[in-house]
Amino acid sequence: MNRDKAHKPYLQKKHEKSEMAKKPTGFIMTIAILALIVVALALLLFATKNPLDNILRNYQNNYPDSLLSIQRLSGENAQVLAQQISTYCHGFNLDEYYLAQIDELGTQKSVLYVINPSNGKTVCVIDRTTATNTTQPALSQNLLATINGDPVYMEEVLAVYNNIPENLRTNTSMQESLDQVINNKLLLQDATSKGFSVTEEEVDNAINAFMTNNGLTLQQLEQNLINAGSSIQEFRGTIRRDLVLQQEINDVTKDVEAPSEQDIQNYYEENKQTLTTIPRAVIKQLLLYANESNAAEKQEQIKAIAELYNGTNFCDLINQYSEDTLSVSRCGLYDFQQGQLLPEFENLVFSSEPGSVKIIQTSLGFHIVQILNVTLPRLLSFEEAKDGISNYLVLINKQAVLNQYILNLREQADIVSYLG
Repeated sequence: MNRDKAHKPYLQKKHEKSEMAKKPTGFIMTIAILALIVVALALLLFATKNPLDNILRNYQNNYPDSLLSIQRLSGENAQVLAQQISTYCHGFNLDEYYLAQIDELGTQKSVLYVINPSNGKTVCVIDRTTATNTTQPALSQNLLATINGDPVYMEEVLAVYNNIPENLRTNTSMQESLDQVINNKLLLQDATSKGFSVTEEEVDNAINAFMTNNGLTLQQLEQNLINAGSSIQEFRGTIRRDLVLQQEINDVTKDVEAPSEQDIQNYYEENKQTLTTIPRAVIKQLLLYANESNAAEKQEQIKAIAELYNGTNFCDLINQYSEDTLSVSRCGLYDFQQGQLLPEFENLVFSSEPGSVKIIQTSLGFHIVQILNVTLPRLLSFEEAKDGISNYLVLINKQAVLNQYILNLREQADIVSYLG
């Protein structure tokens, strides 16, 4: 059964300055709370004596280009979180209070204020930038919902949202990200009730496969995680959840049957004009990175290097001059499908004859490109396409079964929303 029994979050966002266009993190966080700003403004306009006046004034005066989010807690949720707050502020015992968090956009600084709603006084201040690096319980007031008592936090939703390519995001992407987090939690809860689990060895194997696929050593992976504000322990937890989630999905969809030969044939006849091979190309490139400040200089350099090319010394030139360190060791070689590289780069390659050499400027800089081979798309025969069609139809049928299963879980779940 679904129920909504908590106070609405109160959020306010300052007007963006012109340079905010250069801060994607801030922009994404703004999108995440956009639907709730109307609630914030309504509360601000109609409150005769607002207990949040002091924190709002502090925010406006001392935290330019920052994000303020405020939530009022009471009842059981307030009591649970109060136990964590008391580890930072001894003697804290309010049954009802506001949590106001200020996040400085573009940095990881985050400060949490606990406010007494009866008088607007701040009774506790927690620097989450420091607190999250200690052994004390981590605090977060960005609570969006609880699913059978399991919390859903804003940062979980943002993690899903941020994985959506920017050009594919729509005005419903944030809600879809929230739904995905909720659905995954329901599936994981169901998996736990069925006794699904994974071993440490299975987690190790999955991490090793990840490192192999991405060309990473363990040291590089750990450093990348640190740079992203995470850790290898958190990464292992994510891998573990993903493996359990896959067990659950496999169990839910295990009875889905393969399509018949006639189903595959029907799909092929209805869609054969769109069933083609993917264009591929094999090239070698020499790259000089460039920006607005040095573009003219780099253009002259690339022209000078091109004049040294004699048809047989391209690898020597790449080794000596190319700034694409990832490809120098393989003589600048790239074997790729259409859609994997920059559009302006691909447009040149797929419109050129094999054996030709081109100079092109892209958003990265200047390239000398040697086109070795181009394979243009062609229609697939039924025999070539049928395995792919069969796999696609199985996937569609499994998704339908999974969607219905999730719908049943949602109908039976105790979902408490804090979004109004």
